[in-house]
Amino acid sequence: MISRALAKWLDGHALVAYREGAGGDCFLEHLPDAPDEAVQILSTGGNPLPAAATRGYDEPTVQLMLRGAPGDPVTPLGRAWSAYAALQGLRYVTLDEGGADEVFLIVCTSPQTAPASAGTDEKGRYRFTLNFALHVRALTEHRD
Repeated sequence: MISRALAKWLDGHALVAYREGAGGDCFLEHLPDAPDEAVQILSTGGNPLPAAATRGYDEPTVQLMLRGAPGDPVTPLGRAWSAYAALQGLRYVTLDEGGADEVFLIVCTSPQTAPASAGTDEKGRYRFTLNFALHVRALTEHRD
């Protein structure tokens, strides 16, 4: 799962605290009500493959949503900028090396050059989003 591989990489670089099970502040495919300061990694499908779809590459896409404590736009925006700086242009690394979600990342790109505000939620917690496309190696029986 690309969102879990990315969460593990972000955790390994001290940008989130991802824990399988309870704890941490990074969540896959959902954003629970607590803790206030949290990060969601949402799989958003992927970009269309060109005519060369038989080549062993995919481009899954993800959205990060970073939320802060009530009334605090500074902390989640700062975390969003840190995530952007770490991921934009990241290339030639193996995510979750040796793990169940191991994938070779060729390059990670964002179609945006800054975090976007998603406003506040019902508790007054500011949220910012980032979108990324991850160009990855994806060999299968019918792809080379």
